[in-house]
Amino acid sequence: MMVRDGVDRCDGTTRYNDEESTRRTTPVWARRRLDRAIPDLDLPSLAELGRDDLLARHRRLAVLFVARIILALAGFAACLARGWWVGLAPATWVIYGGSLTAVHHLIHGRLGLSPRTREWLLTALAAVVTESGHALESTHLLHHETDADAPDPEGYIEHVPWRRMPIEAVRFRYRLMGWGLRHGGHRRRIRLEIAWHALVHIAAIAVSPLTWWPLAYVAAIAVASAGFAVMAGKGPQTNYGREVTTPLVIVRARFSRLAFFSHDRHLEHHAYPQVPLPRLRRLDGAIAPALERAELVEVRLP
Repeated sequence: MMVRDGVDRCDGTTRYNDEESTRRTTPVWARRRLDRAIPDLDLPSLAELGRDDLLARHRRLAVLFVARIILALAGFAACLARGWWVGLAPATWVIYGGSLTAVHHLIHGRLGLSPRTREWLLTALAAVVTESGHALESTHLLHHETDADAPDPEGYIEHVPWRRMPIEAVRFRYRLMGWGLRHGGHRRRIRLEIAWHALVHIAAIAVSPLTWWPLAYVAAIAVASAGFAVMAGKGPQTNYGREVTTPLVIVRARFSRLAFFSHDRHLEHHAYPQVPLPRLRRLDGAIAPALERAELVEVRLP
């Protein structure tokens, strides 16, 4: 049995000391990385840009993220109660996208929260959509590695062909949970989070003769999870699944960024992971000259 040795970072995330062991036990589906790994970009630091202000007042963002999830949950319940079926889709998308966006910021440890609060919220907010927050942490930190030999369990979905996407989109969340369970730094928490996932689904089925609301909720979240996987693998940040000559795909969106919860700034996020997603566009003018020197594929959205 392989035992991982985790080392806590100052931002509350975890790095691991047994990268070589991870590579030896990496399944085939998580190995392909070379054509999409985002390399280190030669961009100025926030201090050099004089934009350290982007790292301030993060707790206000934390409150807004949580409030958005609560309002979306209330909206979902109201739609069910009143039979407003057309409203379920946007409510579900905000619940799922809002929860994962909050979890994403917690993973990078930049919401001005104490380590204990961060750990608790990482579990709680992911549990809203029956995900494992600590499993997502283990896979997302690997996704940010620039070493082409490092596994990328989160990025494998980018290489799935369209013919296999319907199946892989459903499997995506379970593969990430499984990776976190085998290689994550918080296995006990991950076991509990996966147990919660199973319990919620079993309970929803068990109570369906009495009320179908819980089953409707878990089904809607499952659809949203699959939709998220399709967007991650074939969305604008991967040039809609088309092959490109460079891993550097830059997305420019005016209004559709709201539907993506500001995840359209994938390239900029890899360069400045400490900056909250909604604030990355404030760097556009400052980093434009440096980006012009890079080989980029640009995708423009409304």
